Order: sequence, then C-alpha cells, then structure tokens
Amino acid sequence: MSSTPDIEKPRDLRDSWLFRGAVLVAVLAVALLYTRGCQDPSRPITSDQAIELARAEVTFTPDRYSVRFLQQGIPPRAYWGVSFVEDGPNGAVAQVEVYLVDAKTGDVRPA
Repeated sequence: MSSTPDIEKPRDLRDSWLFRGAVLVAVLAVALLYTRGCQDPSRPITSDQAIELARAEVTFTPDRYSVRFLQQGIPPRAYWGVSFVEDGPNGAVAQVEVYLVDAKTGDVRPA
C-alpha cells in the first residue's frame, strides 16, 4: 500500500485576520464619507440667530423661550421652531407665541 502524504490546502485570503480587518476599515471609511456627503450645508442660520429674528416679531416681553430644529415638507425643508412664553401669576403661562424661522433664508412666519 502506498501512503499519500497529507497535502495542506493553501489558506484563502479571506480567512486571514489581516484581510478581514482591512475590509472592516474600508467599509467604515466608506460609511464615514457617505454620511459626511449627506449633510446639508445649506443651514446658514444658527439657533441663536433664529431666536433674535423671531424675537423681533413677538408682541410681548417674553420671560423664557425654547428653540428646536425641525424639517417640514417633501423634500424636507429646514426650520427653527422658536416659542416665546410670558409667565403669569404663580408661574402659570399667560401668553405663548411660536414662530418658524427658515434655516436657509431667515424668513420668519407664525407657526
């Protein structure tokens, strides 16, 4: 009987930890570049600027305010929602006004 020596199959490149690590790094790099490219650079109005623009429209002297970033419509359009509150007696809310400030143009309109 003749015995054949055990021949080891060459290891596939995909089985290498180095290859797997390189693929993982490449996928993460592509994902990072993709998310950076999807950001909307057309938001020149900051939240502080939106507050000042909307404050010019308020008909009373507010005691406090709140600002939120939101998107409306299809395709979505960026707005800052700014609400102003006047406190009444015992901390109750006496008056509220809410404005939408276009994050691209700075146009202000009541909500």
